[in-house]
Formats: sequence, structure tokens, C-alpha cells
Amino acid sequence: MAEGLTTGGMYRTLQQEEFSYAYLDAIAAVAGYALQVKGRALDNAGIDISVEVPGEIGRVLSPRFDAQVKCISDSSIIRDEFVHYALAVHNYRRLIHPNPSCHQLLILVFVPRDTANWLDITEDQTLLKKCAYWISLKGAPPTQNTETITVQVPRKNLLTPNTLQTIMQTIAEGEAL
Repeated sequence: MAEGLTTGGMYRTLQQEEFSYAYLDAIAAVAGYALQVKGRALDNAGIDISVEVPGEIGRVLSPRFDAQVKCISDSSIIRDEFVHYALAVHNYRRLIHPNPSCHQLLILVFVPRDTANWLDITEDQTLLKKCAYWISLKGAPPTQNTETITVQVPRKNLLTPNTLQTIMQTIAEGEAL
């Protein structure tokens, strides 16, 4: 078996990516929003997904945001009140851009190390494991780093359907995230 391939034949990084999109799609669906996975060109530019309201919030039609999504199985970076994530500098620069066409978020989806523990299904319930955190880096300072920069994502920024609705309400009101 080739390096990094799972027993099913998919590379683990792709498996994590696909699971994170499914996880976020479930959150968006419960919130009543549409999630679109972006193609390779936008993925390479740092946009993995867009989440959009298929209607109005207040007087705003179809508020949305773009997000870069990272799927992580290393829970050692979750400490005290923050997740300490080493983000590539080119991604950081995009996320701090002062004039994006729409809000840009970083979303960290955490999964258990063992893929067999990512999902539990019984007749009564389907559980997707583990959780996701979000942050807007707009307005964060530039960096002189050349490889990575450690971003501290507040653990209070747990992504749930309710917090997703709050994010969209904030966007619709024209406020900063």
C-alpha cells in the first residue's frame, strides 16, 4: 500500500478533508444554510468552502462567508482557552486581508486519531465526532514569518448551528466578527 493510503485506498489527508466538509455541511444544514465546497482553483487560493443564507436576514439578501478549513487529529494543540494552530503564512496573509469581498474565516475541524471513531451510527442516532472551532483573522497584524504563524483560536468559538446563525446575523448587520 502506498504511503499515506488508508485501507480503503484514499489518502488520509483527503479522507480528513472530505469528512470535515461533511461535518460542516451537517452544521450548515441544521442552521438552514447552504454550504458549497469550492473547486481546486479556489482551494489552492485558500478558499475551501462558502456558506450562504438562501434567503434574507433582516434587509440583507443571501449573506455569506468563505472559509479555509483544516481537519486535525492532534488534540495536543487544544490548551486552556485556546487552540494553538500553526497556519501557513500564505494562508494567514489571505485571512488577514483588509478588503475581502466577503468575510473570511478559518475553521478547524477536530477528529479522533482513529478514523473508526469519527462516526457512530445506530438506529437511533448518527454521531459525527469531534468538534470545530472558528475565527476571523481580519485586522490581525502582518507577520514577518516565512513558513507558519501560530494562530490562537478561542475555544469559546465552538462551531454549532446556533453559532453559525449568530455569525450570519453579525455579517448581515455589517458588524465585524
